Amino acid sequence: MLTSMYEQGVISLAASKEAKEEKIKLKRKKGIEKNDYVETYVNYCAIRALMKQQGFEFQYYFDNKKEEKQYNKQYKKLYRECESSLYTSGYRIYSSIQMDQQQTLQNAIDTGLSGFSDVNEEGVYKLQGAGVTIDNTTGYVTAVVGGRTQHFEGYTLNRAYQSFRQPGSAIKPLLVYTPMLERGYTPDTVVMDEPIEDGPSNSNGVYEGAITIRHAVKKSKNTIAWKLFDELTPVTGLSYLKKMNFTKIDPEDERLPAALGGFTIGVSPLEMAAGFAALANDGCYREPTCIIKIEDTQGNLIYTSETEEEKVRSKKEEAGGERIYKSNAARTMTDMLQTVMNEGTARGLGLGDMPSAGKTGTTNDNKDGWFAG
Repeated sequence: MLTSMYEQGVISLAASKEAKEEKIKLKRKKGIEKNDYVETYVNYCAIRALMKQQGFEFQYYFDNKKEEKQYNKQYKKLYRECESSLYTSGYRIYSSIQMDQQQTLQNAIDTGLSGFSDVNEEGVYKLQGAGVTIDNTTGYVTAVVGGRTQHFEGYTLNRAYQSFRQPGSAIKPLLVYTPMLERGYTPDTVVMDEPIEDGPSNSNGVYEGAITIRHAVKKSKNTIAWKLFDELTPVTGLSYLKKMNFTKIDPEDERLPAALGGFTIGVSPLEMAAGFAALANDGCYREPTCIIKIEDTQGNLIYTSETEEEKVRSKKEEAGGERIYKSNAARTMTDMLQTVMNEGTARGLGLGDMPSAGKTGTTNDNKDGWFAG
């Protein structure tokens, strides 16, 4: 910018040099705090939007290490370039983040974990939480919380999209039950809840014999999810997650424990929110983002999201997305998840009279706990 000002005769060469050598120290106005998790996520999405605008195609799975290494090299190079452009070009970014929702979600996480005050050697709370909300109409991220409220000088880890954990039973609808609903199973299909040799036990140690699929989902029966996943095959089940850009699916995950959320690396809250949003969107997946559009300093459109482009084309508020599940299977799964909220493991977590659908998930020794809906 200074070079351009000099070349256009706005400032002298001496003034340009002096300005370049001046050390800049950013100072926020009192009373205005950085919103750590919003800023890091918005920046991340904006950088990737600029990369996409330049024609970069994102990839998460590779045929060999050489292909992966070459991709990562190109990705890092363009990411740095677009990051630099974002911070220096004076872009105007339009975001879908709703700050009232952001504060509500942050308060919920802070309040829920307020009784746990242990910190690590860096002063960060040991017990953490994260959350993401997505507008099911548009597919946009409207709130993103990457941890409990703590005040540090720099930016902290945004667990909403940068941390990957075992999802437990919360993953069952995405890679077991909805795929099986596509293959002829119904909520009334009768299955046998019984001990499995070398298989999992149910969380409460209870086996009920002949039960319906709806009851198995409601009670989060590990035995049934395991059997159905074996019939479906892990490769097929995991292919649904890969289509929805779950980025850390490892070849070692192609085994039956994945039916219960037993992954090598795990999933992020952002990925889970987007997966359940696909169920709400009649089985169509929309890549989660909070960037609506980006303009340059002159107001020219640099980037517009696929959602906005589709709204212009179709003159509708709804966004289509990429079909992952058959529409009827997604609707049936959503109906069963309403039963989970009303009568099952998520009972008491609903929204009053508003219909709600969801699934809980816990891992061994309650190390990780989830709600997705």
